[in-house]
Amino acid sequence: MNNVDEGLNALIQRGFRFQHLRDRQGAVSVIIGSYGWSEYYDCIHIHGERDAAAARAVMNSRPGADEVVWSYDGNALSAIRALLELPKPHEPGAPRLAKRAPSGLWLPGSGHDLVVPPGLFLAPSAYSSRG
Repeated sequence: MNNVDEGLNALIQRGFRFQHLRDRQGAVSVIIGSYGWSEYYDCIHIHGERDAAAARAVMNSRPGADEVVWSYDGNALSAIRALLELPKPHEPGAPRLAKRAPSGLWLPGSGHDLVVPPGLFLAPSAYSSRG
């Protein structure tokens, strides 16, 4: 894997689904990807090639809960690699201790509004939606 598009394709092949959030001018501001497990879900937020956050979050029905068992902040390619290397939840070495989610990561139901930063980081890329 040599670039972000290849990394996104690798995540898609693993079953991740992606959304592109756009700014007021229609440019892609954030790419959000997620994959659900029975008790957790993995997610990645790519704000730019040099700014990404990934996490394995706890599935939780409590409003305002924003707990993760693993998180990574860094550039997009490193975050993708870290997520791809993360053991599956049932495998040895998989993280299980919940902690507060990093501030750069929005989790559904966390009680915080999703703020989409202005600006453009990537044009819509050529990666495909394989499933």
